[in-house]
Amino acid sequence: MSGRTKKRASELTYEGLRREVEDGRIEPLYLFVGEEQYLQEHALRLLHNTVDEALRMFNISVYSIGSDNGAGSKTTAAMVIDAANQMPMMSARRIVVVRDFDKIKEDEQGTVFAYLDRPAPLTTMVFQAVSPDKRRKLTAALTKICTVVTFDLLDESRAARRAEDRLKRSGCTIEPAAVRLLIGLVGTRLNRLVNELDKLAAYADGGAITSAAVQELVPRAREHKSWELWDAINRRDRKRALKLMERLLDDTDALPILGSLASLYRRLLTGKELVDRGASPQEITKATGQWSKSFFARLRGTSRADLVHGLHRIAEVDNAIKNSEATPRLQMQYLVAELTLPRSGRP
Repeated sequence: MSGRTKKRASELTYEGLRREVEDGRIEPLYLFVGEEQYLQEHALRLLHNTVDEALRMFNISVYSIGSDNGAGSKTTAAMVIDAANQMPMMSARRIVVVRDFDKIKEDEQGTVFAYLDRPAPLTTMVFQAVSPDKRRKLTAALTKICTVVTFDLLDESRAARRAEDRLKRSGCTIEPAAVRLLIGLVGTRLNRLVNELDKLAAYADGGAITSAAVQELVPRAREHKSWELWDAINRRDRKRALKLMERLLDDTDALPILGSLASLYRRLLTGKELVDRGASPQEITKATGQWSKSFFARLRGTSRADLVHGLHRIAEVDNAIKNSEATPRLQMQYLVAELTLPRSGRP
């Protein structure tokens, strides 16, 4: 690349992108990365809405590298670049979305580099990937040249604020303990969280949402599976823990599992510290959102040192996955293997 395309010195979040699009500042090249698919799709919708609805079918193209293109062959980088170089039809802008760009083969990258060097002036191209391989030249080039928009999964406090804001717009309120319980049950991934919030809002009909309502209406499958995994880890039952981890990975990505496991460890650690200070069961329930006998049994059956160590290792694995160190599945297997070591064998 000759370097004629200048680096745009910024990295945006969804909110930053929304403000820029609303102000009419739309870039020719975007790189969307991160686990929060709900916000990624909403960001694409923001861009799609800049094209007249009647003309979108002619001016918006979405490609997935390596997928069947409907003509008996696979979608390639050359096909995508050809589409990007087409003039928009009766519109000021054409939008081309490239999903799974990290599947572009090494011998195709030159075509993409040439386009990055001189992008079509009337096209906005969006490259999408959850966690692209930062070791590849293509990823490095996109990161340098594109406007990077990051869609990280929300932590529990940000998810709680978003939940409260969404319910407020629906005319509802939610008790702090209820929102903690909700996030413990469904996690912070917005697709699932928003779905459950809308059901709760319909149930409350402008009133207050309590922990009892959450307990009654929200499925407990996610929390149940995570507790099963924690129990196996705490018993040092490596075979069962690995089996449960594989089942979870078959259903969802590694980072949400880590988030759920970390949430359990944090609640147990909070409960453990309250027990050590002589707090009443009511105080512990209020702080942790947990009231079951099994939760209090878990508090008695684990040590503070184990909980602190577990949280530390979960944070390390989370960082390693985000930085593409080995595969997420392998990182999760290492985590389970270490956490199920005998206490005397811990590194």
